[in-house]
Amino acid sequence: MKQSIRVALEKDLRVQFPTVTAEIKLSVTPERAAVFVDGVFAGHVAEFGGVGRALLVAPGRRKITISLTGYQTFETEVTLVANQKFKLQTELNKGGGVATTPIPDQE
Repeated sequence: MKQSIRVALEKDLRVQFPTVTAEIKLSVTPERAAVFVDGVFAGHVAEFGGVGRALLVAPGRRKITISLTGYQTFETEVTLVANQKFKLQTELNKGGGVATTPIPDQE
């Protein structure tokens, strides 16, 4: 017997946004992958790439996880300072498991 279950991720409205931020611009394929910062769902890749779009985070060490069913999960940690602009670029590989990378070059 086959059963379908619809699952939707929603932003946590209890999360407070910092007044001083660093900026993470994402260039990830596929763009429909979910983005998590320190274990909290932040949105989908497409929301944080392109002109005028970026993920704003509090400065400090941040764990970034990008996940999509049917693809390897990507995880990395970055340390950002106030007002820093950082670009994270990767392509998720098909299959299961977790792909990790050393801290990418910072702009």
